[in-house]
Parts: sequence; structure tokens; C-alpha cells
Amino acid sequence: MVAAGFRRVALSEREERWMAEDEILHLIRQRVRFMDVTDRDADLAEASTVVKSFAVKKGHPTAPTQQAIVAPIAANVSVDALTTWLTMLTTSFKTRYFQTESGANASNWILSQALAVAKGSTSEVMVNVRQFEHPWTQSSVIARIEAKDAVAGRSAPLVVVSAHLDSVNMWNPTNGVSPGADDDGSGSATIFEAYRVLVQSGFIPKRPIEFHWYAGEEGGLLGSQKVSSKYKKDGINVAGVLHADMTGYQVPDKQEVIGVVTDLTDPPLSEFFKKLVEEYSGVEWRELQCGYPCSDHASWTQAGYASLFMFEGELPTDGSPFTHTDNDDVSHISFDHMARFSRLAVAFAVEMSLYSEKEI
Repeated sequence: MVAAGFRRVALSEREERWMAEDEILHLIRQRVRFMDVTDRDADLAEASTVVKSFAVKKGHPTAPTQQAIVAPIAANVSVDALTTWLTMLTTSFKTRYFQTESGANASNWILSQALAVAKGSTSEVMVNVRQFEHPWTQSSVIARIEAKDAVAGRSAPLVVVSAHLDSVNMWNPTNGVSPGADDDGSGSATIFEAYRVLVQSGFIPKRPIEFHWYAGEEGGLLGSQKVSSKYKKDGINVAGVLHADMTGYQVPDKQEVIGVVTDLTDPPLSEFFKKLVEEYSGVEWRELQCGYPCSDHASWTQAGYASLFMFEGELPTDGSPFTHTDNDDVSHISFDHMARFSRLAVAFAVEMSLYSEKEI
């Protein structure tokens, strides 16, 4: 029998332990990556029972083909907008830790920001924004863009662009100051800016596009596990997931690159993304390993979906040294570097959403 308050934690694909809260906090302080899989078996078992014949429907281009559409939309990515949005996110809340009221308020703020953008959508597009509630205090946020004339119930594969909205101060998670500008305010701002310019452009996707801001990543990929297992349970086809976690730190006087993570990602989808980097970013890509399980892309991979993960540079040399502390603020962020990732998020969303289902 497991004592109350213990959580089952995966430290690798082969090692899992029951751990108390103080032991989990020790992992965070030691910067040990982990996945809280306490609810995994129940969530995935329910999904497998409800959708016995579930098969993920994949489909993505092998090379960019939508330059004429991507370029003018991506050109509207604004460094000023990124700066304003991330500054507001990181200064309005003491912490965005998933078990705090402040963390819940941050989720509500992102919801309100996404709803405000949705109000400016054109008559040909439907934009739906909602919170995905969890057993803990903080909710995830999901914004969906689709053509207004989409046939109800159609099974067109979904395109997902994601980040995590929570932050953590490793020395005092519930009461310590945790601006989380890079981890992962940068990813949250990156995909919000992509969402904003797509909606304001009037772009009409053939496949629905969803932007996800996950709760509870710092607690062990909690929010993304709940969302991905629910999508699997509901039999939702997902063509691919692009995850952005830490896109804002640039080592001074070092060449800018786009990191493409190889751990727990889909190789063909990642190869396609490298071509997006070459076409749209203006810098080179570098492969990197970030360790198990690293970030929320792993939740989608383990649920059977194709995912990829873009990162601010190479590891171990290029990651921000300020994460999980009160110094992870906007003074250490390169918004020009972040803008490259926003443009890539636009490119991924457009290219994937316009890919013909007949080619799958």
C-alpha cells in the first residue's frame, strides 16, 4: 500500500519510483527531469477501453510548399508585441506554479488574452477558446482555429502548437518569486504571437489548428498528459504537435541556432521541421538531446502521437542558466531570437494545416 501524498515518478523509460513531495522538490532543485505518471495507467487504460480501435492519423509534408501564404503572415510577428505580452505575464503574477492561486490567475489571464484575439477573427473562421480543467488549481488553455464551413464531425487531423504556462522557483515553489520568463514564458509568448498573427490575418485552415498552454509541466508534465490522454480517449486524430519550451535565451556573442530535440520525438516530423527552419528562420538548426522526459512533447509521444520539440539553442551550452529561480526575468530574454520561433510556429501551423489529406 502506498502512503497518502506519494506520487509515482518516472526518471527514465525504465525507472519509476513512489516519491514524497519533498523528494520531488529535491529533483527540481537538482534539475533532474522527471514525469509524474501517477495517473498515467488509469488515463490511458480508460482511453484504450473507450477507443479500442484507435489509430493516430499522421500526415505531414516532406518539404515547405506554402511560402506565398506563410511569408506575409510571419512578417507580422512583432518583437514589440512579444515584449509587451511576456513582460505582462512575468510581472503580473508572483509565481505561475500549478498548485497556487497565482498560477490559476495566470491561466485566467492567458484565457482572457486569447479570447480578446478571437474577437477579431474574420467571418470565415471560427476561433474557440476554453480552459481544460485539472484536479489541481491551475487549468490548461486551448485556442482552436478552424474554417467556419468545416463539416460538423469531420475527422480532419488536428495540428497542435504548444507550450507550458506554469513556472517554478526551485527553492520555494508555492511562495517564492518565479517570473519564468524563459521557462516557459518564452514558449507561451512565442506561440501566442503565432496565434495572434494567424487569427488577425484571416487565414483559413483546412485542418483545425489548436494552440495549447499546459498547466503543471514543472510538476511532471501533468497538464499535457491529461490533455493528450483525453484526446486519445476521444479518438481525436492529430497530424503533429510542435512544442516550444524555452525559446528566449541567446548566449551573448554566439551564433543563433534553432535547437531540434531528438528525445521522444517523431523523426520524420522533426526532419520536416528542419526544412522549415532552413526556409523560414534565417539561422541554422542543431540536433540536441535534452534527457528524459524533458518537456510536454513526451506526453504526446507516449500517447502515440507524432510530436517535435524546438528549443532556444544547443545543450548543454546554450540553455538559460536562470531557469527555476527569481532571476528568470525578461532582462535575460532576446526577443529577436524569440521572434524566429514565432515565425516557425506560424510556418508549422500553415504548412501542416494546408497539407492535403488525400496525400496521407
